[in-house]
Amino acid sequence: MMARRFGPLSLRARLILSSILITGIAIAGMGYYVYYRAQQANAYLTNQLDESVRQQAEDKLIATSTEQAAALDNFFSSMRKDIATIGATTAKLISQEALLNHTDYWNASQALSRLPNGSWDNPNTETASVFIPAKVELTDSLISELNTIRQLDFIAATVLEANPDTVAVYFGGVSGETLYYPNIDLAAIVPPDFDVTKRPWFVKAAPAQNPGHKAAWSDPYLDAALHGLVVTASIPVFDSAGNFRGVAAEDIQLNRITDIVSNIHVGQTGYAFLIDQGKRLIAIPEAGYKSLGVEPDTLPLGEVLEQTKVSIQVPPEFWAALTKMAAGQSELETMPINGVEHFVVYRPVPETGYSLAIIVPAQELLAGAISAREQVALVTKNTITASIFLVGAILILALLAAVGMGNSLTKPLSALTKIAEEIAGGNLNAEAKVRGQDEIGTLARAFNSMTAQLRGLVGSLEARVAERTSALERRAIQIQAAAEIGNASASMRNLDELLAQAARLISQRFGFYHTGIFMLDARGEYAVLRASNSPGGQRMLSRAHRLKVGEVGIVGYVSGKGEARIALDVGQDAVFFDNPDLPGTHSEMALPLKAGGKILGALDVQSTEKAAFSEEDVSTLQILADQLAVAIENAGLFAENQAALEAARRAYGEIAAEAWKQRLQTETNPGYVSAERGNPVSVEKAAWSPESRRAIQEGRPVMGEDGAALSIPILLRGQAIGALRLVKPHPARWTEDEIQTAQTLSDQLSGALDSARLYDEAQRRAAKERTIGEITSRIGASINVRAIMQSAVEELGHALAGSEVTLQLREKD
Repeated sequence: MMARRFGPLSLRARLILSSILITGIAIAGMGYYVYYRAQQANAYLTNQLDESVRQQAEDKLIATSTEQAAALDNFFSSMRKDIATIGATTAKLISQEALLNHTDYWNASQALSRLPNGSWDNPNTETASVFIPAKVELTDSLISELNTIRQLDFIAATVLEANPDTVAVYFGGVSGETLYYPNIDLAAIVPPDFDVTKRPWFVKAAPAQNPGHKAAWSDPYLDAALHGLVVTASIPVFDSAGNFRGVAAEDIQLNRITDIVSNIHVGQTGYAFLIDQGKRLIAIPEAGYKSLGVEPDTLPLGEVLEQTKVSIQVPPEFWAALTKMAAGQSELETMPINGVEHFVVYRPVPETGYSLAIIVPAQELLAGAISAREQVALVTKNTITASIFLVGAILILALLAAVGMGNSLTKPLSALTKIAEEIAGGNLNAEAKVRGQDEIGTLARAFNSMTAQLRGLVGSLEARVAERTSALERRAIQIQAAAEIGNASASMRNLDELLAQAARLISQRFGFYHTGIFMLDARGEYAVLRASNSPGGQRMLSRAHRLKVGEVGIVGYVSGKGEARIALDVGQDAVFFDNPDLPGTHSEMALPLKAGGKILGALDVQSTEKAAFSEEDVSTLQILADQLAVAIENAGLFAENQAALEAARRAYGEIAAEAWKQRLQTETNPGYVSAERGNPVSVEKAAWSPESRRAIQEGRPVMGEDGAALSIPILLRGQAIGALRLVKPHPARWTEDEIQTAQTLSDQLSGALDSARLYDEAQRRAAKERTIGEITSRIGASINVRAIMQSAVEELGHALAGSEVTLQLREKD
C-alpha cells in the first residue's frame, strides 16, 4: 500500500515524507483544536463582558433615577411642610379668635371699603390683599375672623422670603373671603362675584374630597403672572371645635424642578423628564424635545404628552411605560426610539404622585463592552496569526529532523542492501557487519540468519515513528496546559496588594479619614484588619488588630449579621468604644463583604465629620463592597491555585531529583573535560574543582580567585545535578555578559540532559517489555506442561545471564 502510494521513491525519501506527513497531521489536528477552543473562549468572554457591562449600566441608571426622584420628593416634601405650618398657624389663630379679635393690629371695618361693583377691597399699601365678593356682607363675625387671620402677616412674609419658589400664600374662607400674600390688589384682578370656594385647590382640600385632612396638590398650570409652570399646595383649616373654616394654600413655581430635571445627565445624550398622574409634562430639557421630535411650542409644559403630538416613530412600549409612570410604578425597560435602542427607567415621586423618567441610548452606556469586545477579537486574531507562524516553524524543524533521521537510518541500510544483492546473486557467504547494538545492528544480526526478517525491521521502524509521534502529541498537550495555566494565573491578583490598593483608593476617592478592610479568620471568630490607609490603621495592622465577630464594635456586628451599620458619633455611642489610634473619628460606617452568600469580612470607613453618613451612603458603598468581595474571592481562588501548582512543581522536582540521584549512583563517567583539540575526556567525581563543588552546593555561579575559572551549577527545577566549569587563559577574566551567556547555556543544558534521561528510561522500558514479550510468545508456543516449564527456565536463563533459574510446581499435600 505504502509502496504504491509513493511509487519509485527511495527509502530515504519515503522516511522523510512519512515523518513530515505524520507531523503535519498531528500539528494540523492540534492547530484546529486550539483554534476551535480559542473561538469558544472568545465567544464566552464576549458574552460575559456584555452581561457585566449591561448589568453595571442598569445598576447605574436605577441608582441615578432613585437618587434624583428622592431629591424631587424632598423638594415637594419641604413645600408640604410649609403649607402644613401655614395651615396649622391659621387654625391656631382662628381657635384664639376671641382673644386676638380685640388687638389693635388691624381692623377690617376700618380698612375695608366697598367698591362700586359691590366687592370689598383693602388698600394696596398693606402687606396682604383682602377680597370679599359682592354677595357677601361684612358682618361682625366676618370682621372678627379677618381681624384674627391678619396675624398671618408675621409668618407669610417670612415664608415668601425663605422660599424663592413660593409665589404666593393665601387663605380662602368658607364665606368667600380671600386673604392673599403678597398684595396684588386682588379686587382689581378677579370679578366681583369671584367665589373662592369653587376653586379646584379649595375643592380638593375641602373635607368632602379630603377626609384625611391632608395637604392636596393641584394639577400644574401656566401662571398668568409669568411665573412659569405653577402648582398649588392646599390644606384644610379647622377651629378648635372641629368646624371647617377654610383652606390655606401656596402657589409654587416649578422652575427649580425644571432645572433639576434638565441637569440630570446620563451618558452623552441621555435626558430626564417629569410627568404628573395625568401624563402632563412638568419638566423636560431641550434634548428631550429633540429626541421625541417635538417643538416646545407644540408641547409646552403643563400639556399632556400624547402620541398625536410626537412626530417620530415612538414604539407602543413607550406609551405603555407612560401609563405605568402615571400609575406610580417603577421599572427599567429597553425599547427602540427613532430606530435606536434606549434604556428607559422611571421612578415615582411619592409626595405629589409625579413620575421621573430617564432615557439614554443603550449604545452610550455599553460603549465599554464594545471596545473590550474589539480588543478581545484583536488579541484572538494576533494569537491565531502567531500560531500559524509557530506551526510553520515546527514544520520546517520537522523537515530538517526528518532529513537528518533519514540520512542516519538509510546509510547502514544501503550497506545491508548491497549485502542482500550479493545474497540474491548467490553469494550465501556474504555476511553483514554488525556496527552497533541498536535496531540496525539487530537487523544485521537477523539478516545474517534469515533474510525474511527484513519486514520485521520495517515494522519496528513504523512502531518507533508512531511512538515518537505519540510522545510529541503528549508534549504538545503538556505545553498547551502550561500555557493555559500561565494565562489564568496572569489574570489574577495578589490578595494583599488588592486589599492595600482598595483601601487607598477608597480613601482617596471618597475623602475618608480612615478606611479599613477586615477579613474573617479561618474559624470565623474574629474579624482581622488586613489593610488600611491611615497612620492609626497602620499601627493597628502592626499589632494584628482584630475584633470579636458579633460582639465588638460595628465591624463585629456587621461581620456577624451581614448587615451594614452606621454610627453617627462613635465616641458617644454606648454600644461601641473609643479607639485611641483614630482619635479624630466622629462618624463610622461598616459594610459586609459578601460573595456567593458568604460573609468574607467587612469594609470599615470613618470620617472626622459628625453625621457624615446616611442610608443613601450605605446603598452606594454596598455596591463597591460587593465588587471588592468578588475581587477578594477571585484573589483567594488564585492563591489556592498557585499553592496547588507550586505543590505539583515541587512534587515533579522531587521525582526528577530522585531519578537523577539513582542515575548518578550507577553512572560510570559522571563528567567530561575538553582536552586538547576539543576531544572530550571523562573525569572522575573526585577530580572536581572546589569551585564546581561550591557551585553545586550553593546553586549559583562561582568564580575562582584569579577570575579565570568559572563554575556554573546545572539546575533542574531548583535541584543541582551537575556543574559546568569554564577556564580562560591567564590573566583573562570572565565578564558579566559572558557569565550570563554561560548561565543561559547551563539552563538549556539542564533541559537537554533531563530530556535525554527521560528518553533513555523510555528506551530501557521498551527493551524490557520487548524481552518479556518475546519470552512469553516462546513459552506460549508449547502446549505441554513440562515443555512450557523447560522453555521458561531456558528463556529466563538467557535473559538473565549468569543467574540460576529454578521453576518447581507445588507438591500435593
